[in-house]
Amino acid sequence: MVRKSTAQRQVEIEQAVLDLIAAEGTRGITMTRIAARIGVSEAALYRHFHGKLDIIHATISDSFERVMESLTQAAGRGGAMTRLHRVFVAQLQFIEDHPGMARILFSDEVHFNATELQRELNARVSKLLAFIADLLRAGVEEGELAADLDVAAAAALYLGLIQTQLLLWTMNGKEGKLAAGAQQLWALYARALK
Repeated sequence: MVRKSTAQRQVEIEQAVLDLIAAEGTRGITMTRIAARIGVSEAALYRHFHGKLDIIHATISDSFERVMESLTQAAGRGGAMTRLHRVFVAQLQFIEDHPGMARILFSDEVHFNATELQRELNARVSKLLAFIADLLRAGVEEGELAADLDVAAAAALYLGLIQTQLLLWTMNGKEGKLAAGAQQLWALYARALK
């Protein structure tokens, strides 16, 4: 059997965490369950991470880097609203493809019990909001969006669109595509920005 590199093993561990969180939330995560999921000993996990919170921290960090790469690529070129719409659809698709990441975002453990994880999540969400704000600012500068647009509030509202669509999709048993019902929300948002 070929031995995996440290980087490969860490990615495998983080994916196992996302899969477990998607199924059960963060409370179901233990070092024993992560190890069993990928077929290694618990001691092997400690060669890569200090413990459960360290694994969740790395998972948040790496997942957000992946989503930001995906959103940056989706934005591409064009008018601000076109770019922002592509980002919106790409973000919904990323969440659908990686449901564990969405559960981390709304986890009680992250929000109430783990200060270090709160800081990590706050830094990542701030980076996302700054990215969205930059797209909105470009729209204002190009005259595509209202000159008096409160960019920070519009970026926060964008995040609210994502959360609202995720909530509705989850409440409907995750039937269909996450982005399928989002077009009405998007149309309303786009009108509000102009």
